[in-house]
Amino acid sequence: MLVVNLFGAPGSGKSTGAAYIFSQLKIAGVNAELVTEFVKDKVWENNEEVFKNQAYIFGKQSFKMSRCRDKVDVIVTDCPLLLSALYNSDEILGEEFNNVVHRVFDSYENMNFLINRVKAYQPVGRLQTEEESDQIQGSLMSLLTTMRVPYEIKNGNVAGYNEIIDDVLYYI
Repeated sequence: MLVVNLFGAPGSGKSTGAAYIFSQLKIAGVNAELVTEFVKDKVWENNEEVFKNQAYIFGKQSFKMSRCRDKVDVIVTDCPLLLSALYNSDEILGEEFNNVVHRVFDSYENMNFLINRVKAYQPVGRLQTEEESDQIQGSLMSLLTTMRVPYEIKNGNVAGYNEIIDDVLYYI
């Protein structure tokens, strides 16, 4: 089973891309599932308290993925598990937690893409400003490099998403 991970800063087009990629894979006859980000629900609920607990967020996101393990050929997600390591600022959890997150992430066969925002930043449904989003993009690149996670950079538009679809179809 392949997991297509869409990394990217808030507002880069991950959710739009994941929905598009998933739909095109299904239309092409691929046994695929879309695993959306658990935290987006919490943003819409104005539940900011949950963001202080990356262990909880990781558990919820990990469960959403694991329930599809070996039941589909491809999972497309706009919330790669490694994001819990990026957003973890809990001193008690520390690097041990980040290492667990990385091990669980590595238990999947991953294809990783970093999505570049190519449209105007849309702040609705986000907790970050455009400037904070831009900083997160840099932090993501550093995290992926530090954890030796291979990735390709794609634009957050139809052309970029179509390149990902082609890559996935070629791979499987």
